[in-house]
Amino acid sequence: MADTAKQSNEKPLCVDFSRPGLCAQTRPMSCTINGQVVALDKKYWSQLLVSITEWLIVEKNSYLDDLDRQPIHGSKVLLMSNKSSFGNCSQLSNGKWIYTNYNPQAIVKIIGNLCRHCGVDLDKVVITYMPKNEFNLCNERNITSSTETNTDISDNVKAAVISILEERFPNGIRSNSTIDINKLKNFYREVIGKEISPEIKIPLLLNIIGIRHGDKVFVISSSGKKGLIELINHLVAGDHRVFYYDEFYDIHTDYMQEIHIFSAELLKTVLISFLPSLHYSRVYFSVTSSVSLESEVLRCYETAVCLSFEQLKEKLPYAPLDKIKQVLAQNSYYIWVRKGVYTHTSKLEIDKDEQQAIGWKIEEEIADHGYISLTTIDVLDNLGLNPEMSETAVKNGLFQVCFADQYEKRGNIITSKGTSLDSVAVFKDYCLTHDRLTLDQLMRFEKEIYGRVHSRSLFVAYDTMIRTDKDTFVSDYKIRFDTDTIDNALDLFVHRDVIPLQAVTSFTSFPYIDGYKWNLYLLESYCKRFSKRFMYQCLSVNSMNVGAVFRRSAGFEDYLDVLATAIAVSNIELNDKVVGDYLFEKRYVAQRTSAVSKVVAKARVLREGRI
Repeated sequence: MADTAKQSNEKPLCVDFSRPGLCAQTRPMSCTINGQVVALDKKYWSQLLVSITEWLIVEKNSYLDDLDRQPIHGSKVLLMSNKSSFGNCSQLSNGKWIYTNYNPQAIVKIIGNLCRHCGVDLDKVVITYMPKNEFNLCNERNITSSTETNTDISDNVKAAVISILEERFPNGIRSNSTIDINKLKNFYREVIGKEISPEIKIPLLLNIIGIRHGDKVFVISSSGKKGLIELINHLVAGDHRVFYYDEFYDIHTDYMQEIHIFSAELLKTVLISFLPSLHYSRVYFSVTSSVSLESEVLRCYETAVCLSFEQLKEKLPYAPLDKIKQVLAQNSYYIWVRKGVYTHTSKLEIDKDEQQAIGWKIEEEIADHGYISLTTIDVLDNLGLNPEMSETAVKNGLFQVCFADQYEKRGNIITSKGTSLDSVAVFKDYCLTHDRLTLDQLMRFEKEIYGRVHSRSLFVAYDTMIRTDKDTFVSDYKIRFDTDTIDNALDLFVHRDVIPLQAVTSFTSFPYIDGYKWNLYLLESYCKRFSKRFMYQCLSVNSMNVGAVFRRSAGFEDYLDVLATAIAVSNIELNDKVVGDYLFEKRYVAQRTSAVSKVVAKARVLREGRI
């Protein structure tokens, strides 16, 4: 109850389906789904569950058919053929029975599960509620169950109180606060010259003349109401259809504050009261339930082939830029043209002959190799038909329109549907079919497969080729290593079990290799795959000659053991900072690592074992 009361003081009491526990000890007040009001005769959660189910029945929601045999909460089915022999039940208009003997938080879970099952977006299910203690004081405006009506209070009293609220309570009045109510009575006496009638229930009066938001009641002047409605109508007439509350409030902050609307949350409450015909969801409102940000972004492309983020934002000023970007990123029919610019597949002109040729090539390559790279596909004719689009956009658009129903695309690699791509095998095949590869070629090929570079191709290249310098890998047959002579040369540097790779500072004792000069990259490849007595390891594959050379006879289990041994034989102090600095400065690691504490612990054990 404390959590609920706290929430009431901070923001509107609107159901958060991810936190049903907040609804304990509360009463539901109103409900809209897809902007339609769901009638709630009695303010009980059980009644709300029945009302929402009836709404789905009226809407002829086909997903309800499963719920006489499929439970959505616990083991009990939602729609029962017969009334349960225990607990409370209600009979629905379709003749089925629904069990309602649950606490509020359980019913919120059931409503959430029911809406998800029936394909109803929870963002479009708006349920308001209030703590029971507030409910006992007053009810929502226009849905009060009190037998008193507006006629019980004179228009003069209402007008006087409205005037006082506008002037003295611009930030709202707490209808359950004795202090606020007494202030209102004092102001009334000052203005009118007499006490307000003790027969008037002020909390009820406030709900009649104002708008409840959280634990406060607000009054918007008639001129403020008129101006706000005119503003909305003007924007809708100007072809704006979707309005996120935060964006709307930010754009019109000065006017909102002028009419005493001090937050986007209050704006939502006010709009629902003033313009009930609009559609309201959790974060935005729109002209109808069929209008969404997705439909509005698509509408922007009716008059343009390519649009940048900035152009879309200009066309949709009341939508957050991050939400616009999300629509573009999550819908495969929007195609990336270049940085910050997208097109839609509906704008793509297609050359049918070239489309057929591409289809044949995809089929042949997948039959022979299991995949094909989108970058190898020729789209010259289609590119000519779409001068505003980049080659990448044309290729991706063609795939999406013409081939996505037959094939899958991961990054730039196309495979048959349902086929898992073995990226290691792809990289290995790529390396083994080349006598020489540059680092740039490897990175570009990896980008073709994944859409970006993760250095996975480097792992495979090191396992299948020999790195001769920073930029070049060659096939194994290009170099023949004299392992005994090379290992003898390494013996001159590896006095103990471990050294950093960069400790090898001279190659004068290393044997001549025809066509290649010794360097740390070549030495790294040699130790990694060819040496009989030495090995090379690092924390992560890199192009900075970072890592360690160590004797195979040391029998290290992992690289942390290698590092711990290097630290144990040094004379440095065993604390995380000193050890971390040492490993970084000696180039055992490329950057300071969180694993240093484990290295310190292992090194301490090794040192103690030698004493």
